[in-house]
Amino acid sequence: MIRAWMAPAGMGLALAAGQLTPEQSRSAGQKLQRIMEQKLAPGASVILSQDELNSYLRYDGASELPPGLSKPQFHLEKDRVRASAWVDFLEWKAATGSSPGPVLSWLLKGKRRVEAVCRYTSADGWGQVDIERVVIGGVPVAGSAVTFLIERMVQPSYPDAVVGRRTKLGYNLRQVRVESGRAVVTSW
Repeated sequence: MIRAWMAPAGMGLALAAGQLTPEQSRSAGQKLQRIMEQKLAPGASVILSQDELNSYLRYDGASELPPGLSKPQFHLEKDRVRASAWVDFLEWKAATGSSPGPVLSWLLKGKRRVEAVCRYTSADGWGQVDIERVVIGGVPVAGSAVTFLIERMVQPSYPDAVVGRRTKLGYNLRQVRVESGRAVVTSW
């Protein structure tokens, strides 16, 4: 379930966490299931709190995370997702059945804290993710390097992960609005 939801919404990883509980994880899972099964009434909205999403990532959705990615968290702000996680790029890449090569293996060796700030907007059944900032292991990463990592590391696992251009939301959704501490998902 998490693969289908995270890819179009944008590749976020995460930052601050509040009170994370199995109950909030189940609540988020039920809401995500209703969205993915397109069981929302026309014009209905579902609110997913930041704590529900982070609880889901910690408990029920943890098994769906790619190998090499751990402790993801989301911090939701108006039209922005701040995300962080610990990432072992070599373990992640190995899970796709390929090797990044000796130079990239040396550069990406070990677990690194990855932080990202993404602007997310959507309307009329379309959404767009724009990456504003990426920091890997405390080092800011520039545009072409971010693009390279997305193409080589993220898209093999999440082929629908698109950055910098509008994409169809799917699931009969009209809009996913990111607000302070929550995401509001609205159907057609």
